[in-house]
Amino acid sequence: MDSPEVVIDARLTGLEATFHPRSVAVVGASPWQYGAGGAGAGYLRALQEMGCPAIYPVNPKHEEIEGFRCYPSLAGIEGPIDHVVSALPARAVPGLVDDCIARGVRTLHLFTAGFKETGDEAMEEAEAAIVAAATSAGIRVLGPNCMGLYVPSAGLSFIIGFPTEPGPVAMISQSGTNAAEFVRSASRRGIRFSKVVSYGNAADIDESELLEYLADDPESEIVACYIEGVKDGRRFFQALKLAAAAKPVIVLKGGRTQSGQRAAQSHTGSLAGSADIFAALCRQTGAFQARNVEEMADLAVAFRFGGRLTGRRLAVVAGGGGVSVAAADEIDEAGLACPVLPQATQETLLEFIPAAGSSVRNPIDAFVGFDPKRLGDTVRIAGLAENIDAVIVQVDFSSPGFAMSPLASEPEKAIGALVDAIILAGATSGKRTIIVARPALDVEAVRHTVIFQDRCWQAGLPVYPTVGRAAASTAAFLRWNDGSL
Repeated sequence: MDSPEVVIDARLTGLEATFHPRSVAVVGASPWQYGAGGAGAGYLRALQEMGCPAIYPVNPKHEEIEGFRCYPSLAGIEGPIDHVVSALPARAVPGLVDDCIARGVRTLHLFTAGFKETGDEAMEEAEAAIVAAATSAGIRVLGPNCMGLYVPSAGLSFIIGFPTEPGPVAMISQSGTNAAEFVRSASRRGIRFSKVVSYGNAADIDESELLEYLADDPESEIVACYIEGVKDGRRFFQALKLAAAAKPVIVLKGGRTQSGQRAAQSHTGSLAGSADIFAALCRQTGAFQARNVEEMADLAVAFRFGGRLTGRRLAVVAGGGGVSVAAADEIDEAGLACPVLPQATQETLLEFIPAAGSSVRNPIDAFVGFDPKRLGDTVRIAGLAENIDAVIVQVDFSSPGFAMSPLASEPEKAIGALVDAIILAGATSGKRTIIVARPALDVEAVRHTVIFQDRCWQAGLPVYPTVGRAAASTAAFLRWNDGSL
């Protein structure tokens, strides 16, 4: 079936037009058979799932794909073509550029690889010639060698299974795999996205232009970046400084070691540069540097759900002496504090927590985690202490305590009651609640942890897998919040 034409705002220029196309043509599209297919099949299914307003498969071997009329070439498409995804081999791209010029295409996304990143001088020259031909005709080029765009509000995606609802986090990434991993891992903890751009070799649209755009983008309140190398160091410095002055910017640098630099060169043809210089650049611009995708997701969660937290003094509700000691160490090591609770607070807690085998000094080492009333009372009382700014609640669904709890026969109901108790406690104390859902160790515990985690982030609570990661990310949020970067 033909897709209806969608009117685009004539004011959309530059990257705005790239992020809001009226239509997308997938050149090299193919049927999705038994869950398998080439890149063209994947793009077609991802766009269809995301609700792209107008999709044109292009492949002379097919008349119809996934219910869409398939065209032999761009020339046969009746409606306007704003964005073209190339899933063609490198040798076919020059002809595709000619077709794009003839049809007035706005942006050409080259998933196509095999150019500069190969290290072959002839292919580097071919990439430069292709980009020059396209840009001289007013066509922006994304890539080559990249996954492209995920913009939920515009119905764009490059992988199936991404959330369809938009949010305030943007990401730019030279790696499509890292972009996909960040989206998947962060979205499980409530992060939703304004724009995610995998830009590969950065032959035209590059990291600096994207940062300049995102610095001013009202839809993007937090920016994450995966960078292997930069084209123009001075411009990148200014762009990063501009963005970090406007909103939190998280940077993961690829190629920090000799082996990583070699991998970056073969991945996107990037010269990675000195790790020390890059770290200094982040410090000077006010950007936060992450060590891996997991830490980048942690920081995004902290900035997204930091809320009203303003102080560094944390109470911890845990279960088990060793766990409590480790939590106290990790909080101190992050530059936060785990102060002893006031005597009056301790006495109130001891009214329902047995003194034997427990501790209410802080961390609160008491097995209250699977009793909604006792957990809620503990979180509320700790939060009301005058020397506490936030409460960390640690839950472990692999613990025998959950299987032995009275509500274990109705786990979803039990989990809902726990989350409701935590929410009410935080609302009563007026203090921020931070959730640590420890990694599950069996199938049932995984299911329970996911349900609990979803309920928490939907209530606006930040969720982490360990106290150490929660503390480090909370400390970063507080540095941003009080300007002490």
